Amino acid sequence: MTNEIELTPEPGILIESLRDIGYSFDSALADIIDNSITAHAREISVFALPIEDSFKVAIIDDGDGLNRSDLLQAMRLGSTNPRDERAIGDLGRFGLGLKTASFSQCRRLTVASRQHGKTVAFTWDLDTVVRENSWSVLERADFERIFTFDELPPTGTLVLWEKVDRLTGDNGSGKVDYARIVSEAQDHLSLVFHRFLSGEKGIQKVKISVNGRSLDPIDPFNIANDATQASPEEIVCPGVALRSFTLPHISTYEDKREYDRYGLPGGYLRNQGVYLYRAKRLIIFGTWFGLAKKTALTQLTRVKIDIGTDQDEVWKIDVKKVSAQMPETVRRRVKSLIQTIGAPSRKVYRRRGARLTSPTVYPVWNRTENGEKTTYSINTEHPVLKNFREGLDEENQKQFDSLIALIGAMLPTEALFYDMSNNAESISATALESEDFSRNARTFFAALKQFKNDEESLDTMRTIEPYQTRWNETLAALGIEEQ
Repeated sequence: MTNEIELTPEPGILIESLRDIGYSFDSALADIIDNSITAHAREISVFALPIEDSFKVAIIDDGDGLNRSDLLQAMRLGSTNPRDERAIGDLGRFGLGLKTASFSQCRRLTVASRQHGKTVAFTWDLDTVVRENSWSVLERADFERIFTFDELPPTGTLVLWEKVDRLTGDNGSGKVDYARIVSEAQDHLSLVFHRFLSGEKGIQKVKISVNGRSLDPIDPFNIANDATQASPEEIVCPGVALRSFTLPHISTYEDKREYDRYGLPGGYLRNQGVYLYRAKRLIIFGTWFGLAKKTALTQLTRVKIDIGTDQDEVWKIDVKKVSAQMPETVRRRVKSLIQTIGAPSRKVYRRRGARLTSPTVYPVWNRTENGEKTTYSINTEHPVLKNFREGLDEENQKQFDSLIALIGAMLPTEALFYDMSNNAESISATALESEDFSRNARTFFAALKQFKNDEESLDTMRTIEPYQTRWNETLAALGIEEQ
């Protein structure tokens, strides 16, 4: 014979444990906005402000609003069954997000909602729950005492965080750097909800503002740039669509700030890989799900995968909606596509490498492939080096050859590999000073003229570095008027 014994969780202990589920400030804020979008909000206002000795966060939307019974149910932990079928645009998952996201950042959560001219509000105070060890919420009637309540539209909802105690990081003063936290949150929301902010076809356009500043979408694929390369969309399996992109190289940008913007925090190398969207909302990004390594040659590659809310179980979307597990059927397909997906990005860099090592452009460095090994050596047949060597006597030629061999053998491959892996675009060569450049240009032009006429020699120099990017200076060094 067996007995059933009810073991009710201790409210004070469980509520404190739920606070450590793993949200960041950014992900918690995004989780609240999910609810606003699900409620068909067109405008969402976030106020994140230090008030006296505290920091308060209010998220206000003009969505459908809730009546008293629905709001009371929404305040309940586990308010919906995660296995219930969700509407196509429902960004919710477990019925926990409102509470767990809020509790992860604050000890006092108030939700006020207005519908059909009636306003209701409830407050969770974790200090009260712990003290009384009871799952009790406070019904509010003192609306005027609720921060930003006067911003609540005729229909909509206000979520308020008070007693915010989980923010970390200072600006050297020993105090929390609220300005940095708010700035990073703005960038995060601009990325996560970029398809809603831009009003992508089939999605209700949403306006999101933070402290009065309207957010602009950050499209991680930079589709508006004509230099972006995109593959056709492919249905990998039912409910899963895939499309790959190769972002433009830095050389195509007139403004480096724009290039940096699309690199996202951490840069291109860190943010290459899969961008997973659930119901058009970005869930996880900048990962290959263990299928490939992040390399400098593929750092311009990003893959968009779209799934619907019916894929939650298969992808194991977590409560925070910031992690997922790629199902085996999709893994097999993506793995088979990895080489093809990364090819355009690798080609961008290989083309640039070819311009520096092709025998038709007089490279200073030779690149030689022998099986799996690639060797770089100084090209002693370069016209400038060859002309200089021929002007030396036999003994000095031997010393010159030894010096060139030493320089070639000391190529800092390990340091270059490290720098390329961290930020390939930050690497640059030392520019020639004007006097050295002019002397080099004259020597190179004279060497070319031994087997080409003046026009052919100029045409050659116009297509190679360092003369190409300093063409006016090259002409001046040769005493030729600008053409």
